[in-house]
This record gives sequence, structure tokens and C-alpha cells, in this order.
Amino acid sequence: MNKLLTLVIAVVVAMPVVGVAAPRKNVQDVRVTFSKAVEKAEPAVVNIYAARVNTNVPKTGLQNMPAVDGRMQERIARSLGSGVIVRSSGVVVTNLHVIDGAQAIKVVLSDGREFSAKKVGQDEKLDLAILQIYRSSNEALPAAKFGNSDNLAVGDVVLAIGNPYGIGQSVSFGIVSAVERSAMQLSPYARFIQTDASINPGNSGGALVDSTGALVGINAGIFSKSGASNGIGFAIPASLVERVVNDITTKGTVVRPWFGAEGQMVTEMSAREAGLQRAQGVQIASVLPGSPAMRAGLQAGDIILSLDGNAIENPADLNEQILAMPNLLNKDAKLVYWRGGKRIDTTVTLTALPDRKTGSQLLIKGYNPMNSVKVEELGPALAAELKLPMGTKGVVAIDVPGAPALEAFSMPVEYGDLIMAINGSTIRTVGDVQQALESSRKEWSFRLLRGGKVVNIQTR
Repeated sequence: MNKLLTLVIAVVVAMPVVGVAAPRKNVQDVRVTFSKAVEKAEPAVVNIYAARVNTNVPKTGLQNMPAVDGRMQERIARSLGSGVIVRSSGVVVTNLHVIDGAQAIKVVLSDGREFSAKKVGQDEKLDLAILQIYRSSNEALPAAKFGNSDNLAVGDVVLAIGNPYGIGQSVSFGIVSAVERSAMQLSPYARFIQTDASINPGNSGGALVDSTGALVGINAGIFSKSGASNGIGFAIPASLVERVVNDITTKGTVVRPWFGAEGQMVTEMSAREAGLQRAQGVQIASVLPGSPAMRAGLQAGDIILSLDGNAIENPADLNEQILAMPNLLNKDAKLVYWRGGKRIDTTVTLTALPDRKTGSQLLIKGYNPMNSVKVEELGPALAAELKLPMGTKGVVAIDVPGAPALEAFSMPVEYGDLIMAINGSTIRTVGDVQQALESSRKEWSFRLLRGGKVVNIQTR
């Protein structure tokens, strides 16, 4: 028995274990460490400082009156976040919300070196931004190695590296709590890695690495009522991040397939009514004319069961499958749906999302409250960008001055407002907007869709 025990201990001690330091005197002295993984990954994780300059006219007690000296004041708003160098040439990935609207971006490496950077591309759907560091030489920068996030399993050890609260580069330890987790507040287009590794403000855009130091995710957000880590953090899988980086660095933009249909969760009741044995799939609510979904024969009421051989359980599944299928662009994908109590097998040819209708843009001019506002007629691309229902039609304000162009008015619209009516006239085209504004010289009424709510505004 003693010989057997001695043999087992000897075998355990001799086994190569990743991240375990060499034994000192006996088994009880074994020290578990992930210092090698940190040493490998940390140099590629950077701190990002973004500055936004907001110009305001200081006011006295009288509205629209400048301060005594009449000078403009600049308020510099700074945001703090993290990022990861993914190419030795200085390509950095971070969250879009970290640098959105920034006039100046500074990147600080873990060794203290500082660089200026510029944004070269973004992906609003995944809240990702790609930066390029300005370098004075061709010196290679430390770059992270992408890992296989598709192979992550619940219970795997992960490390979050970033700059929480601006205190400096820090590492937190945890496990993968869940995979393919839906987090609609962050993005309806992806399934996230959930971890209990501490992620706090300032960690956004930082690295989530596995026990070997490979990059498996970009930290994106937390679930918290206090604003601090409660052990529920979310990271964008590296498989999606790598595709975005490749698209932006090679094509300048992210090109994805477009389906052209919107749906809803199948309930137990709707499943029984359709003749399905259980609630599954996505029931189509609307199909956009001319879209791949319509060309494939889909109609409202159909229930999508699978796409390209992958089961569809809910709308998030459908969004993610389309998002993660750039290789199927302009190619046939297998589509299985349910209609009239029968399973139907067909194919759908996924095409790129149509470009925005830039030809339908109009810069409003004249003596009216919307002077200098740019508007655009809605199409699928703009509707997707503004997170409006796919089939929404009308005109949207896409460029709004920071202050009214004419001091006689207050600005009635905000960026992203859907203009439903002006002075009682229904707005369908940009021409309708200009015509309606010319119908009055004294007062104007606006009916807008803002943040999902109808807003009525009057100005004179």
C-alpha cells in the first residue's frame, strides 16, 4: 500500500501541468500560477484615453445671451478604457463606446510607452472599433494571439486584463460561467462569453484570455445595479472579433450577409397552433420586399427551424447565425422552415446589406427650426444602424447642429429622430420635409418617433 501511494505521488509530481510551478519540497508546496499566461498576454493589452471637445457658449440668467466676455469655452470630456494590440503593426481593437466621438486618442502600453492613434473602422453591431497606432519607426509591437473561442467550455479558467477605474494595468481571475449568452442590452447580434472574472469600468475593450494566454474575447460589459463588478461580465467572442479585424483591415468596412426578415420567439401556444411538438425557431413577423428572405419564399407566419444546418431556437440565434456567416455571402445556405403543419427544405442566397440611400439625403435650408439639419430617407441599412424595425419607412434626422442655426428657434429634432409629421402633413420623403417647413412662417409643429416613443413638439 505504501509503495502504491509513493508511486501515485511520484506520477502526479512528474506530470506537466500548465500554469503550475515546479514543486519545492513536497506535494503540499505546489503553487498554482498563471503568471506565464499573463506574461504572454499582458504586453498586448493597452490603456486607451479618448478626448472629446464640446464647445459651449456660457450663459447668464438671460437665455441665449453670451457671457460678459463673449468668449467660447471648451469643455474636454475624457473617457478611459482598454484595448488589445492584435497586429504587430499597431492594429488595436477596443469597444466603440470607449472612443466614439473622440477628437484625440492616446494609447499607453503596459511598459509605459505612449502613442497617438486614429480610428480606422468600426462595427456598431458588436460595439467594436479598430484603431491604428501612429509609430515613428517600423518596430514591431507586442500583439495578442487569437485563441479559439468556439472551444470554450463552462468551467474553463479565464483572465480579464485591463485598466479598471484608471488605476493601472490589472489582472482578474475567474472561470467561464456560460457560453453563447444573450445580452440584448449590449448587442442583439451576438452571443457572449459570460465570466465571473472581475470586469469594472475601465476594463471595456480589454482582453479576456485563456490559461495559455491566448485571446478568447474582448470584455464588453457587466450586469450590475451598482456599476461595479458583481461577478457577471460579458466578452465578445474572439471568433467574431477576428472577423471584424480582418474585414476592416482588408476591405475598410465590415461586410455581412443580409436576411431581410424579422421574427419573434415561438411560444408554447404558437407552437401548438402551428403543429410543432415544442416551442422552437423564429416565427416571421415581416419580410422586406426584394430581400433574400422574400426571394427564398418566406412569408409572415412561417417558422424558421434551421439555417445552414444550425438549429434556430430564438431570434438571437438567427441574428448570430447571419452575423457569423460572412463566408456564405452570395452563396446558397440551407434553410428549413415550418408552414401549414409541414417542414419545408429550401435554400436562401444571402446578399450584402444594401447601402444607405445617400442619394435621398437633403440639407434643410431656409427660415425654419430645422435649418442646417440633414435628413435621409430610411432604408434597410439606416434602419439597422438606428435599431429601428426593418420595414420602417420615412425620413430621419442624421446630422443635427449642436445649436440652432437660427437663434430665433430652439432645435426641435435630435439625431435619429423619425420625422412623422410637420404642421400636420405626413412625412414620407425628404421633399415632404422641405415642403412642409415652407408652409409656415410663424409656428411649426413636429410629430417625431424618438427612442420608441411618439413626441409632439411645437416651436415658433
